[in-house]
Amino acid sequence: MNLAMKKIRKSILQLEIYSFPILSLIVIFFGTIIGLGGDIYSVFGQTEGTNLGEKSENNNDLTTIKVKMNKNNLDIAKHDRLNVIGYPNGEGQTKYIDLKNIDEEELPSYASNPNSLTVNLQFNKSNDISSTMVDDEYYVCAYVFNDSNKPSIMNTVDIIPLYDCDEGNIGTSTTTDTVTLFSTMKKYGESKAFYTTNQNLANNITNNPKELKITIIVPMSDAKDIDDMNVVAMVKGKYQIKTIDVQEELKSENNKDDKIPVQFIFERKTELGPIQLGDLFFGCATSDEFPNQNSDCEKRMLKSLDNSNKLCARKDNLC
Repeated sequence: MNLAMKKIRKSILQLEIYSFPILSLIVIFFGTIIGLGGDIYSVFGQTEGTNLGEKSENNNDLTTIKVKMNKNNLDIAKHDRLNVIGYPNGEGQTKYIDLKNIDEEELPSYASNPNSLTVNLQFNKSNDISSTMVDDEYYVCAYVFNDSNKPSIMNTVDIIPLYDCDEGNIGTSTTTDTVTLFSTMKKYGESKAFYTTNQNLANNITNNPKELKITIIVPMSDAKDIDDMNVVAMVKGKYQIKTIDVQEELKSENNKDDKIPVQFIFERKTELGPIQLGDLFFGCATSDEFPNQNSDCEKRMLKSLDNSNKLCARKDNLC
């Protein structure tokens, strides 16, 4: 059900129904729509440099996330590529930058400020799930890696690749927001330290298991009447997005205490190397029907490869 239809439905349900003929028409109308519905889950794969749906040609219809990165901490001389991933408003995007041949037209900040790189990620302000609003949360991550780090090479120097991530909030304007990466390098340091401390364990399970499970738990106690939402999980530069039929899931036996668990399975082999202990992962839940915020994101460090890693998007302290 698209955004416009959800709003029409809400408006109709708020009206008093005074006559049987009107009620009959409404029942027939929504019965037809429900009959055309699809699966509970719709999974969107990751694509390079694109986001879900057709991108508007009008800049006024776009939200631009400016990812500003401290070039001094990118260690460009030793790396080939930069991978930038973002997710706001129910949509995801990945952009690759060739660090050996930086396009000054695409990255104008490089010419004006040689100590900084700025990559712009653009997203539709409105889609079938949500519309961008002030204070919505989003995540952005950037990874620096070498072309020689192929997925088949499990033991590389950059087992935890040079990276930085941040979750931001849309500020005073839904048109442009800025996030800064590679400044303190604290997250990267914490990931390296955790991996080093648990290296013996990590080495014993380098090739087994071959998949990683992530469960995003979404509390729904204050939003039990909504229709659908997008839930995303991202780890080591790869993300998956699922569209959830909330009403169906609330009836499911998997639902406990009005919390919907959404499970994601990732292949551990990636272009950045294997998904490993210490890697940072994100989870977000997005819907225009949520109260207060349309989108909420949280992050955690991977501490297990055998069991599902869990985080709670929305009302984090309740999980």
